[in-house]
Amino acid sequence: MNQLGWRLISRDAWRSVLAMAGIATAVLIVFVEMGFMNGILDSQLRIVEAVRGDLVVLDKRRLHLDKWDGLLPIHLSQIAVVPGVAAVMPLYQAGMNLRNGPDRPDRRVVVLAFSPDDPPLELGWSRAALDSLREPERVLFDRKSRPIYGELAVGQALWLEGRRVRLGGYVSLGPTVIIDGVMVSSESTLKSINPGVRPIMAVVRVAPGADIERVKRAILGRAGEDIDVFRPGELADREITYLRRTAPIGLLFGAGMAAGLFVGLVICYQVLYVAIRRRIQAYATLKAMGFGNAFVIGVILHQAVLYAAGGFLIGLLAAFLLYQELALRTGLAIFLTAPRIGAIALACLLASVVAGLAAARQVIHCDPAELY
Repeated sequence: MNQLGWRLISRDAWRSVLAMAGIATAVLIVFVEMGFMNGILDSQLRIVEAVRGDLVVLDKRRLHLDKWDGLLPIHLSQIAVVPGVAAVMPLYQAGMNLRNGPDRPDRRVVVLAFSPDDPPLELGWSRAALDSLREPERVLFDRKSRPIYGELAVGQALWLEGRRVRLGGYVSLGPTVIIDGVMVSSESTLKSINPGVRPIMAVVRVAPGADIERVKRAILGRAGEDIDVFRPGELADREITYLRRTAPIGLLFGAGMAAGLFVGLVICYQVLYVAIRRRIQAYATLKAMGFGNAFVIGVILHQAVLYAAGGFLIGLLAAFLLYQELALRTGLAIFLTAPRIGAIALACLLASVVAGLAAARQVIHCDPAELY
């Protein structure tokens, strides 16, 4: 049966290649839709993954990370005296206009600020770059930001909200769908430019040996009416849930993935249907020789799986190359993982089996004598 399915495909190699190309196109559509959806989600979680602590405290009104409600300063003092809290590291965030020259146009950038002595995030800086933040009006630039800001060199003068600052080095974070670029400064530098800025979150480091859940409950008990407290993993789960359910991202890209799978199913069905019609007498002969429906279905499904495997591999290669280009041009975290590849491979296989069973009906429901 395995050899028969392969021989039927190889006898008409040109048609088989065209069929696999059609299925590959559908597979590529699914990969692209999935890539953009996961790219948006993964990019949004970069700042959560960079947290250097056990707990993250947010204002209760901040239902997602693109909402910028800040914490009251008193919250930091309340958290600091909770038993089991070793350190409270505030993180400030502000949107500002950035110019890389006195006569250059302004570009909007997000500025993250904190104390360089105990940063709440790990942003891939060098020791020298982090130390430079201790100097007044020194900033770091995210090297993964979109290219709208131009080429920036260490030591170069920049203007934030009209205030002259100097670039001390780089970090590695990356943009999101909403944020094009990130600048990092010390808390004192940001407050000198924007005195009214409030911390956007606080990262809490729990003392060694202390129970994290108990500390979390104690923080909520002291200031819980105005704040939410999460472990980093819990915050990531909340953000993904918001983006997939409350925001239309899951629905939009999920519909695109479903459409791609449907296209692949239709293409596979059409290819098998035509192949069966062209060889209907051969299948009739098999049935007349005593081969049952199970054997015939097996031959057809084997062809369907071979078509799907060839189309999937072509689509996967195209997706790998396209992901690299999309990640470079958008700055989003678009990449392939084994579970994501496996999920689409399984979906492609199931679609091909459904198409094969549907195409096999024309042989199963006919009497061998009538097929002649």
